Amino acid sequence: MKRLIICFDGTWNNPEQEENGVASPTNVYRLKNAISKSGEDGVAQKVFYHPGVGGEEIGIVDEVLGGALGFGINRHISSAYHWLGLNYQEGDELFILGFSRGAFSARSLAGFLGKGLLKLQDIAAKESWQRVDKAFHRGYKDRQNKNSWAQPDWQFFLEQAAIPVTFLGVWDTVGALGIPDDLEIINLFDRKDIWQFHDTKLASHILHARHAMAMDERRTNFTVTRWSNVSKHDDAIEIWFPGVHADVGGGYYDSDLSNGALKWMIGQSKMFGLGFRHDVEQLIIDNAAGILHNSYKGAFAKLRSRPRNIPALIKQNSPSFHESAYVRQRLSPIEHEPYHVTQILAQGESITIEVYAKARWNCANIYLEQGHEYAFSASGEWQDGKESCNWLGTEQNKQRTSSDLIRATSSFLGKFESLYKRLSQNESSDFFGTKRVENKPWFALIGAIANDSGKGHQDVMYKHDKDYQRVVKNDGSAIPHQYLELSEFTSNTPLRIIYPGYLYCFANDAWSFYDNNKGYIELTITRTK
Repeated sequence: MKRLIICFDGTWNNPEQEENGVASPTNVYRLKNAISKSGEDGVAQKVFYHPGVGGEEIGIVDEVLGGALGFGINRHISSAYHWLGLNYQEGDELFILGFSRGAFSARSLAGFLGKGLLKLQDIAAKESWQRVDKAFHRGYKDRQNKNSWAQPDWQFFLEQAAIPVTFLGVWDTVGALGIPDDLEIINLFDRKDIWQFHDTKLASHILHARHAMAMDERRTNFTVTRWSNVSKHDDAIEIWFPGVHADVGGGYYDSDLSNGALKWMIGQSKMFGLGFRHDVEQLIIDNAAGILHNSYKGAFAKLRSRPRNIPALIKQNSPSFHESAYVRQRLSPIEHEPYHVTQILAQGESITIEVYAKARWNCANIYLEQGHEYAFSASGEWQDGKESCNWLGTEQNKQRTSSDLIRATSSFLGKFESLYKRLSQNESSDFFGTKRVENKPWFALIGAIANDSGKGHQDVMYKHDKDYQRVVKNDGSAIPHQYLELSEFTSNTPLRIIYPGYLYCFANDAWSFYDNNKGYIELTITRTK
């Protein structure tokens, strides 16, 4: 018996990764280097490492397409499967780890192994790759019966049964395959057959599963891909860590936050036998109050952002969060706004916040609880360019201005956007110059509950997989959160919360037009029941 460890690195990540000339590898590569030749029980350990998509030295075109669109991920999965076919023996223990799209690869490989594993020892190289290609495309991708693609003399381990995976450990899984939905018309050219078939559910042959997720990542097409059936699995844990994507999976030189997620994964995998170098954890110094990076910059800042759907950061939800999240909340480093301040309103309690017209996301720091009712009121005015209005929006103004012509043109485009959404079934689409919430008035005060519109919500238990609607497709595009025109929910018509979440607010402007906005509205939120 031996242990075989497969490590998939993240997007554009590889062993040569540097930041200002200083090595800054991800947690995948660091964990790989921390693994010992044998475990504490003397069992031999052998590691397979694959650089991330876009991280291989195979040409600039492949690097760009791999990193931006996830091209090449099928090849990575097949390479790991091929390696297992050459090295696996019945009784071996499998540990599969990955970050970002590498986490997606890890989960897909685990699903692929549910279809069995070809014996490839003593098979010529060309022939072995041809067999793997058939197993991947016809057996895994097309779900065809083995008899339709495997020759009678092809041998499988465990008599074609699923191969047990002892441990599946991933950091912040991101699909982001193909063209994200928020690229509108370009998305029509997306070939969904290259990503839609991947199966990332947890099957029974995966014995232990762990998922470290980033609380603070806001890039829309980096929405975390959670397990759809985690509550049904015998031993699966998904847990939130402070930081953005690479603050959890690693890749920054300043790795105080990602070190915490690395130590956690090492500790979890050690519980199931994986052996590491003696005292290696002493080299990993974590700090919950360390640098929290900004991933929403550069080219990503030109695209839309989206806060993640996380539970309320309160003590009652401690199973959902790593302890470092609570430590950071308590210490709240002064380089940033107070960290995830969370207020739960008691019945009859009110709070007033300022909602700024220029901010695309105003965090209210209030968690709206399931089954409770809330009323909203507002005072003051804000400005769209030179035009002032209250929380009802500019359409309430009787005096017409040049801005009305611009908004009318944008609203006309918005009708095509609505038609496009229906025809393409792409709810993430938002044409340039159109309102963020097309069916609500211009510059109305909008409330966004970060709850994924209740699709696959963490507080909802489903009896059958067919009832589950994935929050994130394999191309990384998320379902929009729940958007509300808050002026509709007053003391006479309060809002009853079906799917809970943190409340964010904004003026209903076009995503690219916020720079000319001014002022703020004072919004009062009252829990009425």
